[in-house]
Amino acid sequence: MRSYNDGSSADSVSKIPTIKFTKLFINGEFVDAISGRTFETIDPRTAEVITKIAEGDKEDVDLAVRAARHAFDNGPWPRMSGYVRSTN
Repeated sequence: MRSYNDGSSADSVSKIPTIKFTKLFINGEFVDAISGRTFETIDPRTAEVITKIAEGDKEDVDLAVRAARHAFDNGPWPRMSGYVRSTN
């Protein structure tokens, strides 16, 4: 079995990685795209589909921006000093 510099072997390199996050992260939670659309993530070595990922569009971006604006305007972040923000 062939070994690589990082200690992995040919067997471990050929395994399809586990995709942990397949949804959009908006307002502190993982959600499907509003449209429900997804796109396939393809393993370039084998051309096999690894998983399907939520495909965000304008509505999802608008929702994320509104959530971020609300969190910034109403959350503690803008009132924290730079030092406190850097240590949290």
